[in-house]
Amino acid sequence: MNRILKSALVRACVTFTAAMALWCVLGLIFAGPVEGVVITLSLLAACLLLVALQVLWFTETVLTRPSYPMRIAGFGLTALPALAAAAALGGWFPADNAGAWVTFLVIYLVTLAAITAGYTIYYRRTAGSFDAALARYRKARGE
Repeated sequence: MNRILKSALVRACVTFTAAMALWCVLGLIFAGPVEGVVITLSLLAACLLLVALQVLWFTETVLTRPSYPMRIAGFGLTALPALAAAAALGGWFPADNAGAWVTFLVIYLVTLAAITAGYTIYYRRTAGSFDAALARYRKARGE
């Protein structure tokens, strides 16, 4: 049952994302770059950028040797400019409002720290350290 529910949720997310992208493109065609459409498209772009950065930093697809702390640092340093670009292009808040940018930065850093801490605690309880698990994985692959 769990596998069926997970599969259904993934299909729902894919369908929703595709529909929103299509409707936003049609919105641009028929209504022009109205605020809601621009913000929605910039959020979609931000999500796609973050997924690409996750693949880059947290899989062995491109980078095979970094330690887990280096992967977190790399993701954190590259995700911030990606989100800032999406925020600026999407008009998430006034571009000339320094307070809004500082708040955005603080929210990003607190969120990154909280997610990292939460996942680290979870992972240590279930699999040990990240580097030990990565070493076991590499050993199993014969590296």
